[in-house]
Amino acid sequence: MSLSTLNRKSRKDTNDKTSAGSASDTAPRELERPGEALGRLLLDRALTPKLRRLFKSAAKLIIIKTKDEATARLLDTYIAAEDHNVVVEAYCEPPRPGKSQDLNGRHELAKLQWGRTVILISPDPERILVPEALVGADVIITVAPPNLAVVRQTIQAVTGQSVRGLHRADIEGLGVENFVTAIRPLLSARECVFNLRRASKTLRKDVGAGTTVTLWDLAMTRSVSAWALETLELMGKVEEGKLKSASLIHACLEGPPGTGKTTLAEALAGSAGWTFVRTSVGEWFASSGGHLGDVIRAARRFFDEIALATTPVVGLIDEIDSLPNRAAMDEKDSQWWTPVVTFVLTEIDKLRHAGKPILLLGATNHFEKLDGALIRPGRLERRVPVLLPDAMDRQRLFACFLGDRLPVSAVVQLARLAIGASPARIKSWCETALAQAQKAGRPLVLRDVLDLVAPPDGRSPHKDRAVALHEAGHAVVAIELGLPVHEVSILGIGEIGGYVKSGDTDTSLLTREQIERVGTMMLGGRAADEALGSGGHAGAAADLESVNSLLRAAILDFGLYGSLRTAKNTDHRDFKNGVPLAIVIDIELNRCLKRATDIVIRRQTDIARLVDALLDERVITGERLDEILDAESVQADLPSDLDQTLALAEASS
Repeated sequence: MSLSTLNRKSRKDTNDKTSAGSASDTAPRELERPGEALGRLLLDRALTPKLRRLFKSAAKLIIIKTKDEATARLLDTYIAAEDHNVVVEAYCEPPRPGKSQDLNGRHELAKLQWGRTVILISPDPERILVPEALVGADVIITVAPPNLAVVRQTIQAVTGQSVRGLHRADIEGLGVENFVTAIRPLLSARECVFNLRRASKTLRKDVGAGTTVTLWDLAMTRSVSAWALETLELMGKVEEGKLKSASLIHACLEGPPGTGKTTLAEALAGSAGWTFVRTSVGEWFASSGGHLGDVIRAARRFFDEIALATTPVVGLIDEIDSLPNRAAMDEKDSQWWTPVVTFVLTEIDKLRHAGKPILLLGATNHFEKLDGALIRPGRLERRVPVLLPDAMDRQRLFACFLGDRLPVSAVVQLARLAIGASPARIKSWCETALAQAQKAGRPLVLRDVLDLVAPPDGRSPHKDRAVALHEAGHAVVAIELGLPVHEVSILGIGEIGGYVKSGDTDTSLLTREQIERVGTMMLGGRAADEALGSGGHAGAAADLESVNSLLRAAILDFGLYGSLRTAKNTDHRDFKNGVPLAIVIDIELNRCLKRATDIVIRRQTDIARLVDALLDERVITGERLDEILDAESVQADLPSDLDQTLALAEASS
């Protein structure tokens, strides 16, 4: 391609001033075909005077990087038609295993020996072309996609008429194939503008139909919302060219199943108008038969789809913890998995350095199982917890979806009851309640939402009170012993009739005293049943199992009751001085139960108040518990000694 050709046509566009009219009025002008005009204008915009001189030189290796495959094909056709002395070829796909190694530019490079200028065009030269081309290139030219000015000039070059009324929104989402289809010879400029508007409008409808959800459709916790909106803002600035693509921080979404990690990633893409591409390690195996080479090829298809996309992309690798941590594998597993993990890490690095608007996300239920190299800076470095909302998040979500239809006190009560609910579940409850109230032709009332959040479980009033008494016993004993109580509930969850959430601030270094306090708290429910209720019942089965396990571990594993021998070196039939281990544990259990019973009897008024509150409110938070009891925690001593215990055991035996 000669420099004179480009200069001649550029000057002609600059000097010729035509007025609007029919195509026949300007027939004497030298009109161009749409692909020719668009290719010339795109290349002309990318070439500086220095680059133009390079095009005139002999034996030069020039790489042209385009936004997409269609632009690469267009420039290939245009340059080849303009100058038959250059060797030009477009490559848009990575080499396939088993194909000839002469592909992707190696064959064309040989023409440099004959003094020919070689031009290789690709949307992703770093990934697609042979390394020799990248290393030996005299220049890599980036051709930007058509902007509004280029489209206007293309219409003028094809129709010979000035362009009026064409705006940025009229070409939104369109690519070079859309332009050369809408801009046609023998049409007027006005007709070409109409074609572009129609194509853009149709494309926007198609994109809208494919977008299932946006961030504004989601109910999110505060931390997730902050990350999502911050990332969305960065995506917008990258697409506008205000920030480089490296500003996008790849992230890993972590959280239990059902918290909406995949939906969040899809909504982020939909809100930004970016393409969403999803895969999972399981899919790589399912689509490949499980052989090493096939698994890597399946993974490659995902990364290639992202790298070669013609639009900005959000890519998600779901269940990414299926890629094992190499540091935790044995040698046999490591030999198989290391190539797969290494390949994924390499592909992530390539995406990072591709210079394209790409946001890569991972999703996992087990962040702690991930390979350290996968989540280091530069890869999936941002850790985004997508967890179930806490009490404050639940209150905020209810307030958001219900507005001012219910008082604040009602919203607080709903938040307390919605234990374990996801944001999506809370949104569904609110929308359903609002719809039912609207159908009934009346304002929303608390009972509308309450019946959905905590529907009646069919328990009799007598059983409800028995459950409330049991849980109140746990809670009051815990408060007495200085153990924090986070929540008390009589909501039935599966086979669990109610629960108390309690715990020390640090359970990693439990002492004997702490274990005995916890054990006493575990028996607080049974103590309340026996001292204030109708007697012990099967509802304490889980409590008894837990406290037995705790005491056994304290004696045999933690070495907190005299002997430092662990379970492996202890004969359970002859624990010490001929006293069986079962009797030792039994005595400790009785001592804890007696202590719990003493507390329950002494604070039965507090327990009664808490029972009434639980029957009314169903869920009591730690702060609300303090209001009900209106008493400071009092910690009592429990004098205990193993020798005393064994002496009692010997006497009883």
